Amino acid sequence: MTERQVRRNEALRDSWFDAALEILGSQGYGALKLAPLCKRLGVTTGSFYHSFDNWQDFTDSLLANWLRERTETLAEIARQDPDPIKALEMLIGNVVEFNHRAEAAIRVWSGVDERVAAIQRKVDEGRYQAAHAALESLVGPELAPSYAVWGLSTAVGYELLADVHPPELLQWSLGQLMQQVRAAAGR
Repeated sequence: MTERQVRRNEALRDSWFDAALEILGSQGYGALKLAPLCKRLGVTTGSFYHSFDNWQDFTDSLLANWLRERTETLAEIARQDPDPIKALEMLIGNVVEFNHRAEAAIRVWSGVDERVAAIQRKVDEGRYQAAHAALESLVGPELAPSYAVWGLSTAVGYELLADVHPPELLQWSLGQLMQQVRAAAGR
């Protein structure tokens, strides 16, 4: 174990990630800088360097955490439910709770930074695959891609509207999709 690994505090790293997502959600990716991040947490820049080697290490870690927590972990939980309707409802419930303004800021950021774009593609593909897996057992392999794209497109579109429309409208929209899925599945 290196000295850097010993000094890192994983709980503190999570605080950095939470604060970064708050900044992304409230001010956009252009505001995500070290000084405002430290100010939000009430710490010095030295504290930052106890958790991260440099800014790129931080942003890479932030994006990896976002991919893991907001896509891979949720997809794994959904796959564990043998009832595809319940799996889809769990996915929808989590999607509605996302920090959509931060999600939109990351999407904008991905337009100017290829490293971010690569993670964004993984997130989109992971979310698509999670929905597709549950949908395929309900509506079959021919219709599953269409329904998965419908759901993903609705969520991504909402990211751009989240600052003026409440999450209940996203919940309603995805509920309409679920009604169509149930009808196509004969449930």
